[in-house]
Parts: sequence; C-alpha cells; structure tokens
Amino acid sequence: MPLTGGDFVFKGTLQVAQAGDYVIDFKNTSTFAMFQHSVRDSRNVVVAELQGGIGRQDINPFALRHGREVHLEAGNYTLETSLKTPYLIAQPQPYLDSKQHYQQAIKLGNVIAILCLGMLAGLMSYYIVLGLIRRQMVDGMYALFLLGNLLMQGTSLLVFSDIFGIHWFYLSAFPILFSNIAYVFFVKGLLSIRKQYNPKLYRWIQYALVILVLFALWGMLSPNWMMEMARYGVGIFLCLGLASSIYLSSKKNMTARYYLIAIITFFVLGSLTITAQNSSEFTLYVEHMGLVAVTVEALLLSFVLSYQFSELFKEKEQVLAALGMSEAQIKIDKLTGLPNRIALEAAIQILPRTGSITILDLDRLKYYNDKFGHAYGDKLLCDFSHLLQEKLDGMATLHRLGGDEFAITSEHGDALVIQAKLDETVAHLQANGFELAGVSAGTAFIHEEVDNCSVVMHMADMRMYENKRAHKRAHNEQFY
Repeated sequence: MPLTGGDFVFKGTLQVAQAGDYVIDFKNTSTFAMFQHSVRDSRNVVVAELQGGIGRQDINPFALRHGREVHLEAGNYTLETSLKTPYLIAQPQPYLDSKQHYQQAIKLGNVIAILCLGMLAGLMSYYIVLGLIRRQMVDGMYALFLLGNLLMQGTSLLVFSDIFGIHWFYLSAFPILFSNIAYVFFVKGLLSIRKQYNPKLYRWIQYALVILVLFALWGMLSPNWMMEMARYGVGIFLCLGLASSIYLSSKKNMTARYYLIAIITFFVLGSLTITAQNSSEFTLYVEHMGLVAVTVEALLLSFVLSYQFSELFKEKEQVLAALGMSEAQIKIDKLTGLPNRIALEAAIQILPRTGSITILDLDRLKYYNDKFGHAYGDKLLCDFSHLLQEKLDGMATLHRLGGDEFAITSEHGDALVIQAKLDETVAHLQANGFELAGVSAGTAFIHEEVDNCSVVMHMADMRMYENKRAHKRAHNEQFY
C-alpha cells in the first residue's frame, strides 16, 4: 500500500480449530484513521461487524490497541477489512489471535508506550523549567522537540484517544513537521555553531532549516504527504546532527564528543524506524521502535547536559577562587603587606563595644623621603610596619591607610598597651638608622559612639592631629 494513504480492502480466510473468543487486530502499525472488519461464515452470513480507528469515537475494548473481540465457532470464515486513512507510517496487516494469548502478548508494547511517554513528559517538563531558568533557546528547542514526539506518539499509540478522547488523526504527524525544525535549532545551540566560528556548519544549518520549512508547508498543503514529509525531515536532522558532531569532535569539542554517542544511537534506531515497514513481533509496532529511539536519545542527552553542568560548576569554582584571591589582594597594602583601608572599614563594623581604634601618623616620613629618597622612606614604612605588627602579636591589628597613616583596631580597647608597643617600636627605629622617627597617635573607643563607627574613626583622627600638633610645638620642627 502507498504510504500516502487511501481506501484499501483486505480479504482473507480464517480457519478456526475450536470455538472461543478471538481478537482481530493489525500488526506493524497502529497509525491509521478508520477501519471496519466484516466476518462471514462459510454460508456467507455476516457473524460480526467491527469498526474503529484513531479518527473514530468508538471505545477500544483493549487499552492502547485497535483489537476487536469476536466469538467464533469452529469452522471456516472470510474476513474483509476496509481501511481508510490519509497516510500510513508502515504496512498494517490484519491478524486473528485467541483472546487469552492476545491479552498477554500486548502487555509488553503497552508497558513500553506508557513508560517511554512518561519519561518523555518528565524530560520535557525538566527542559521547560531549565529553559526558563537559564533563559537559553537550546533548552526550549529540545522541549519543543520532545513535545512534538509526545503528541505524535501519544496519538499513534492511542493514548490520547483512549485516555483523553482526542481523535484528531493528523496529530500523529503534524507536530513532527515542526519538532524537526526545533531539533535543528537545538543542535545549533548545543554545539554552539556560530557563523564566525563554523561557517560551513552554519550553512548546513541554514540549508536544513529551509528544507524542513518547505517540508512543513508541503505536508500542511498536501495532508496525504504529511507523514512522508515528517519522515524525510527526521532523516535530515539525523544526518545533520551526526555530521556536525563528527566534525566538531575532530576539533576536540568535548560537548560534541558526548553528543556524538547520543546521536549515533539515535541515528541507528531512528533509521531503523523510518525505514521499517514490517515488524517481526506482531504485538510491537513501528511506533514503539520510534518511541524507544527518542527516549534513549533523550536519556543519553541528559548525560551531555550533566557534562555541561559539571563544566559550568568547574568554571564557577575557578571564578570564585579568582575572585577570592582578588578580594584578598584588594584588601592588602602592596608595600607593607598590611591590611589596608578597605580591610579597616570591614574590621570596624565588627568591633565590640569594648573595642578601640587608634589612628597613627608616622612622623618625619617626608624628611627621609626628601633627604634620602623614596626607597629609604619605604624602608622606614616597612620596618615600622613589621616591628609594630610583631610587637602587637595578635592582640590588635595594624592597618596601613596610605602614605604615613596607619590604624590599629583592638577588640579589648588596650590603649595603654598599644601606646607602650608604639614607644618600643619608635625606640627600635631610632636605634637603627631612623634617629628622627616618631609616631603621633589618637585613640577613640566604640562605646563613645556605638551606632556610628565612622564617627569613632573621625574622633580618633582628630585626637591624632592634636597629638601631632603637640609634638610640633614641643620640638618646633617643620619636617613632620
């Protein structure tokens, strides 16, 4: 029979060895619009007339099957089956089976249908959510591809007609015309095929899309060719996905290499499906083969997606590590290695009520810079920093604010101890090449202004300048 459909009539004889309940059904495929069985006995008397099909409202006595039950006595019968359908996916062939054997034989196919359709529905929902979260077209296109196959397979395998009462026959091919297009966009997004990087593959994508759009228009304008256009479209996107993954795998694209496993499997199973016309096992249809092919491909693609997520996680960890290093470097004074003003502002925020802030000004740094050069002034800064930090020994934290300005934060407000450490440090500097070195300091306590640390810091700064002016007046010097 031509796959572009028509009106067909099957005629054959049945030899029934013993009386019993029997079932008449079709093998190879379940995708056809309407059928009618007429069973006549040896006297040409009609003993049963049975009808059904996707396009009819008749209730199927067997779930997800076109099987029709008939009681036959022992003898010879003539079966005449008329079939009316716009198109076919494979060659339907009527057959007779005992009811008991039939009920057992159809279980495997029905389990495959329900299980695979359920898995595809779950994966489609997952890709929809993923697309909404990541805002990437590739996830949405694959969700559309899965939706097209759900509609097609759900209609062909009678799930929609039996469960939801949907009998629009063209739903068994129409969605595939557009899911094929969605798959091409999915391949483009998954493998990051861009015109500037892969001009040859990008042209293949454009050619494939043009052809698939033409197929879709042809199928809609000529419904008898709808299934054929869908079938040819599947062949095109399978070849495109296989060629693209092979080419990019040769360029050491890891995503393409993982996708290659999925598309090879899909290519083999899909090719068998779109070329199959007869099934060796009459209780399994060509539609079951197609459903398994799509489900296996979708599951294998989940591993590709897992690989991409693992790569994104690694990149995230690397970025966070780099940011952590950058943040640490931002908070460190390059010359002295001390925490800087940024670190000080963060430290002030967590000081308790008992804490204190001491602002320091290293006296006579300008004198040493001008007379001996900035390298010698830098040595004064470094020696002062290292000595004082060592003497504080964790009881307080020394920060460099810039130039000759420093600050000390202490959780316990040990102003007298800090002053003693400053005096010791200055004495050491004066005994080791910096005879004129000195420090002006001012301290403020958190409890003086609990709700505003910046005010506390300003108070310490003002007290430091008072101390510095006192030093100037006492020594009458101009090179502070």
